[in-house]
Amino acid sequence: MGALGYNIRKLDHPDPGKKAELLDTNFLNLDIKQIRGEVELIKALRPGLNKYVYHTSLNFHENDQFDNASLLKIAHEYLNAMGFGNNQYFIFRHYDANHPHLHLLVNRITFDGKVVSDANNYKRSERTLRDIERRYNLLQVSSTENSRVRAPTKDELELVMRTGKPSNKMLLQVKMNEVINGSRTISELIFNGERAGICFLFNQQSTGRISGITYFFNGFKIKGQHLGNQFKWAELIKYIDYEQTRDSKEISRANSRTKTIYGSLSESTGRKNNGNGFDGIHKGHSADLRHDIEEQQAIGQNLEPGIPVKENPVVGDYNLRGDTFDYDRFDLQIEITDDVDDEQVHGKRRKRGNDYGHSR
Repeated sequence: MGALGYNIRKLDHPDPGKKAELLDTNFLNLDIKQIRGEVELIKALRPGLNKYVYHTSLNFHENDQFDNASLLKIAHEYLNAMGFGNNQYFIFRHYDANHPHLHLLVNRITFDGKVVSDANNYKRSERTLRDIERRYNLLQVSSTENSRVRAPTKDELELVMRTGKPSNKMLLQVKMNEVINGSRTISELIFNGERAGICFLFNQQSTGRISGITYFFNGFKIKGQHLGNQFKWAELIKYIDYEQTRDSKEISRANSRTKTIYGSLSESTGRKNNGNGFDGIHKGHSADLRHDIEEQQAIGQNLEPGIPVKENPVVGDYNLRGDTFDYDRFDLQIEITDDVDDEQVHGKRRKRGNDYGHSR
């Protein structure tokens, strides 16, 4: 009802640029009390279902201009493909952006009492949208599995909405992009990364072979594969010069500095909290790392001859723990593409809560 109220209020917004338009609904009218009554009538068919509302938005490129009839046809194709062919729904068009976009509100409970599953709904939604883009000759969007940068999760997006600031993972992606672009060798990558407050833990075997990489930033730990495809070790060495024999000692020293600073967090058993930090962090060694970096900068230790250390143009002035960051200097493009099986995850949580005698 909150999402519905938001859209209905926009129908009468005095600013034409912020006004919404109702394209279609199968409710009898827009009286909130009557809508609530109709919803409760259907909800009574499945009284034990808590998550009975599906709310999403379809956003088109600014060059993909459509009239309302075309947008409405696409909206219904999307709903039918997602299984909402016999459900209560609203389809609103918004004009408060420079691109066409729709808001869809649907009751997951069908008129005959069935429930449209929300299992893997993000993946199913992506497949549906890619199919619509092809059939309507729209601008093609890369799906999550093909994206080089891992998209934010729902928790991260909620954090952004709540605080107005990006998550540590989002900041790390931005910083690492700049570090990679400003580095040509592994030595430069390590140096520029540590200047930006990023520590590295390379999965270095006894033979010297590297099989993976983990990043540490501002009390946050994440493996390369979870940060995004371009940050995986196998991808990094495609555009960063690396030789196992030459760089083995430099990598070992970087690992030692990371373990000194982050202690048990550098171990695989580090405890993760809500995605914005970890427990068990030792923060008393920043001065030691700063000394190492300044000394390395002074004597050019372990850097390629004749290659000056490039100061990171974006993050070079920030302290090692990343406490200071100019959020306004970055255009953080957010693509809402998460592949969590909602019902499976929440179902497990509910079961686990019941096992311990309380709900979560």
